[in-house]
Amino acid sequence: MTMTLFEELGVEYKEVDGILYPLLSVDEAEYNLTDIGKYGRLWLRYMEENEPSEYRHMARMGQLRKQAEAINEEAYERLDNIEETWLKKHMTCKKKTFMEQLYLRNQARAMAEEIVINEIVFKCR
Repeated sequence: MTMTLFEELGVEYKEVDGILYPLLSVDEAEYNLTDIGKYGRLWLRYMEENEPSEYRHMARMGQLRKQAEAINEEAYERLDNIEETWLKKHMTCKKKTFMEQLYLRNQARAMAEEIVINEIVFKCR
């Protein structure tokens, strides 16, 4: 008995009303991209708008979620490192008021976020 191409590739079948249908779907979790984080979503949007062929290729290969999560993780690590380094340099031993500290922390976050977005998120992988 000859095997079909699907059988040779090891594709499983599902029987519905006496008809066998090949199971060709990809894991639904791969397409649920709501919980990939802020920078992962920014990267996805950037890729979809600026690198559509690469975006579609990664989607077909099931790599979008994994790559977006990696981008998000790398971005947050870099953000924390930049912010911490900047604050160590600019938060001197002098007593600062709450508003001065808040201003410096907001400034550090804004600067670090700009660097992260330009160097990590808006780079094609």
